[in-house]
Amino acid sequence: MEFFVDLISSIIPYIKTAFLAIIPLGFIIFIHELGHFYAAKRCGIKVNTFSLGFGPKLVGFQRDETDYRISLLPFGGYVQMEGENPSEQTGAQGEFASASIGNRAFVVAAGPVVNLLFGLLVYWLVFATGINTDSARLIGGLTGLPLGEKEAIQIGWVADDGPGAVGGLMPGDTILSVNGDPISHWAMFQTRVFTSANRPLDLVVERDGERKFLSVIPDAEPSVRGDIGIIRVSSRTETTVSHIEEGSLASQTGIQVGDHIESINGMKIHNVPYFGYGVWHASEDWRNEKYQALYQSINENQEALALGIRRGDETLTLELPVRWRVKANVQESSIAQNAGIQDGDVLVTLNGMSVNNATLYSELKTMADQPIEVGLMRDGSLKEVTLTADSQRPEETDTEGALFGLAWQTSLSGMEFAAKTAPFPDYNFFTSFGKGVEATWLTFTTVGRTLQQLVGGEVSPKHLAGPIGIANATSRMFDRVGLSSVLFFIGFISINLCIVNLLPIPIADGGQLLFFAVEKIRGRPMPRKAQEIVQQVSIVLLIALFLYITWFDGISLIHDLRN
Repeated sequence: MEFFVDLISSIIPYIKTAFLAIIPLGFIIFIHELGHFYAAKRCGIKVNTFSLGFGPKLVGFQRDETDYRISLLPFGGYVQMEGENPSEQTGAQGEFASASIGNRAFVVAAGPVVNLLFGLLVYWLVFATGINTDSARLIGGLTGLPLGEKEAIQIGWVADDGPGAVGGLMPGDTILSVNGDPISHWAMFQTRVFTSANRPLDLVVERDGERKFLSVIPDAEPSVRGDIGIIRVSSRTETTVSHIEEGSLASQTGIQVGDHIESINGMKIHNVPYFGYGVWHASEDWRNEKYQALYQSINENQEALALGIRRGDETLTLELPVRWRVKANVQESSIAQNAGIQDGDVLVTLNGMSVNNATLYSELKTMADQPIEVGLMRDGSLKEVTLTADSQRPEETDTEGALFGLAWQTSLSGMEFAAKTAPFPDYNFFTSFGKGVEATWLTFTTVGRTLQQLVGGEVSPKHLAGPIGIANATSRMFDRVGLSSVLFFIGFISINLCIVNLLPIPIADGGQLLFFAVEKIRGRPMPRKAQEIVQQVSIVLLIALFLYITWFDGISLIHDLRN
């Protein structure tokens, strides 16, 4: 019985996030159909059924000629108009096919237009209520719209043996264009690399005031959706001093919170130095080698650490001795927390030996099968705790490799580093609408570029997301980011639905508009038999594409649940 209780308890969060994801997507489809319904009523076209949801009817009522119903699957909806299907047309008044071309076009276009207006409204709301780091990153990634202080798209660290280095990329390079397309956001650059496994990318970069023309061929890395491109470079981030301990060496030297660290011991810094637990466990992340090399170079002369600092318009070089402090980050309900270790505790000794940040992880792993005595400082007092592995969960590692649920960060001579964050502007009622319009236009251009790459074979359909993939992405957003990010993503999907429905595909709204244009030019509609054949072929092709995309969506979902 306890097994089933645990099983149900573990499933409930997934059911909750699935509903949180599917309901907004269903609403987007519902308002699309609501647009068709409203336009049909305005044009005097008989609407037989207007359903909220799909499947068997649960409840409903009849008003005039329309059956209003709520169906079993409340994710979307549909409108069934009289004479909409070519095989059902009789030429009677009130049929869809009997309406004028202008009225039919109005009815068909109303669905995508409502999705467009809804997306614009959501964008407007997001900008009006304020953006944060998560939403700014998402907006930039989806549309390429830079927010806050505009920064160049620059390369940070470069793996010595990676495709980026082979192609000539160097730290500090500014990416101007890829295959002739301007790059305005790092996520745009990542996407071009991601979709170009084993295919050359022609880059234009700026280096020391000069333009360089490079060719980089991303390696192919297997994934559940097929090969993805990687070049093993990082985005450049400015390093600032985020915290200084009172009375520390950094404080005594005159270093201030907000100082920009430009170099360490004469070496330019292109990424935020990080020396926590994640750097020292076995990992395929090439950046860990860079962090470790920087750590070792700092330790080469522990009595004279030279920092190149920018403070406003002033440039300084300050020297101070190297002193490391290892601070604990404890995971909830972990072995470390149950042993009494708290966030912020300074780890001092391990079985009586001084803690060494570079070897701490390997030492914990070596001692994992025996009790470990940990000495730590808390509020100026020395305390000792004992870590003992649980027989049910030996070593207890998380996805980042933390042993016993114990992670740690380091402070260097009493200072901690973080990436520079640009202040985000506040938008009023009118400027937020302007940003919403701009984001909407950029969404159109981004999706249009992706469709062009699909047709040209630059992007595989494997990388597209169907309903399952979109629902999975939305549910993960509910778990990881704020409401404004989720809202923007929903608006983005709504505008995508508008664009896809306007494509000249016979089964889509755009295909019907194309038929109307042909009818206008010919002076008469296409033969009914031809319409039926085109529609049936389109349905078969669309179902095949849907199943193809859904297959990879399902594989990705299973992979995410397992990991």
